[in-house]
Amino acid sequence: MAFPNAAHGASSLIKFVMKNASDSYGTYVKRSLTDFPMTARLKMLAGRCALPFCRRRAREINADPFGRELGALDKLVRKGLYTRAFMSRNHTQLRRFLSNYWNRYADGFHQAWKDRFERVFLKHDAEIIISALEELTQHTHPQNLVEIGCGGGQVLAYLSDHLEGIQHFTGIDLSEERISENRRDFQHRPDLAFHAGDAVDWVQQHTKRHTVFLTNGGVLEYFLQSELQCILQHIATHGVPAAMMIIENIGSDHDLDREKDSLIYGREMSFSHNYPYLFEQAGFAIQHYSERTGEPIDGGGRWVRILAVKS
Repeated sequence: MAFPNAAHGASSLIKFVMKNASDSYGTYVKRSLTDFPMTARLKMLAGRCALPFCRRRAREINADPFGRELGALDKLVRKGLYTRAFMSRNHTQLRRFLSNYWNRYADGFHQAWKDRFERVFLKHDAEIIISALEELTQHTHPQNLVEIGCGGGQVLAYLSDHLEGIQHFTGIDLSEERISENRRDFQHRPDLAFHAGDAVDWVQQHTKRHTVFLTNGGVLEYFLQSELQCILQHIATHGVPAAMMIIENIGSDHDLDREKDSLIYGREMSFSHNYPYLFEQAGFAIQHYSERTGEPIDGGGRWVRILAVKS
């Protein structure tokens, strides 16, 4: 798992990431237990072995793995639940664990890393996104921009200030607390709207034609491949003309030419998706593709920037 319990506060979160930033195993695909360091592997196996002896405790933790502060034994059991899901390739279970964590502690993460907007987005990605979307607006004239996983809303506000022609900017995030804060912070901005909810459900209920969908900073890694396919297919069916711009991290050793299916990767055991393949399968044309290396403080890693259009 990538981060400690956020109840410990933002400072412990920052210290944890900085301590592990140089640990390169976190950026690679996990195809088997041998892809984990020996110390992590031993803890995983110990947790897996503990499950038959802690059945009631395992059921309680499984229902709400990040709902409370855990003692040493409970953490070992939780490690065992992760290990069992990994060994059985139960992506749905891993997705549920990830959602449970971020639904509870996303606001703490965003508070701890407020500087990521300047340090990462403005430094590495803003110019490319603005250039790609400006060229897009000259040809397809999108009217709406929807950011999935909008966090603190800084990227959405920045794009609203720098993109002409797009009239409505909407941010979607799983955290109701984060969305409430965004509404207070940007109450003077009638051009911005924020909604809390699951992105898959929101896209299915609210997709409009002439919309650009955006993700930034690692959002889709917490979605199942089937969920991402559902989003893309729905947009391709009901939102044309439409476009999607993503800035997402993938496994450093994910072979996009050979490995089409999504793979488990990183400390969090999130998902490395083959984005070019998934876009093409849904009928999108890729207009921009580039890669960069992540900031060392964030653990480095491999980031892809893609603009895909369905017209």
